[in-house]
Amino acid sequence: MVEVAWGPGELLYDVGGLVAEAHFPSSAGLSIVSVMSDGTCVECATVGFESAVGVLPALSGGYASSRTFVQLAGSGISIPAEALRKRAADSPALVDLLLRYAQVVIAQEEQSVACNALHSPEPRLARWILQSQDRLNMKVLPLTQDYLAIMLGVQRATVSAAASQLRDEGLIRYSRGQLQILDRPRLETRSCECYAAVKRMHARLLGSPHSAHNPPLQTVPNA
Repeated sequence: MVEVAWGPGELLYDVGGLVAEAHFPSSAGLSIVSVMSDGTCVECATVGFESAVGVLPALSGGYASSRTFVQLAGSGISIPAEALRKRAADSPALVDLLLRYAQVVIAQEEQSVACNALHSPEPRLARWILQSQDRLNMKVLPLTQDYLAIMLGVQRATVSAAASQLRDEGLIRYSRGQLQILDRPRLETRSCECYAAVKRMHARLLGSPHSAHNPPLQTVPNA
């Protein structure tokens, strides 16, 4: 187990690559994206200190099915896959916790599929803003229009229109890639149902979802 620091944009996994480590972010924000053959990306999940990435392929000796990179620079813990497998073989409690971590990420990815297909840009943007703040624990989020377009799987013009709508309603302040939530309760009412659905799943599996008002609930066992 090694404590590491990640820079913005750093690639942790790419499609088809062997997963040699599992990563548990503490202050960093990680983005999991699905990559099309033409290079187009859409985000499947945002992961912060509430969860982990690479757990299932690390345990199985498998390969990454998506791309994971550092959205927000910060630190975390990396555990070599072999060490994690050895530790898991001796600890049913660790296996249970790791599977819960993995299921939280999978639940978010599954909800994203429905969200991207069924909901309009403004509620989806509200959902991703709230979700990002929960996972990154920051008052001001460094979210550029390019990144927001990846989050929503839409063109920059659509992102600009959606962000302008939320800004004009007094819910956010957005300028030069810096986004601040001004009225979180109202923003939650503008979000689609997917935000609450993911929070409920997190609460069932790992306890109350973490946010800027809730500290992490558990640490990673030594491996």
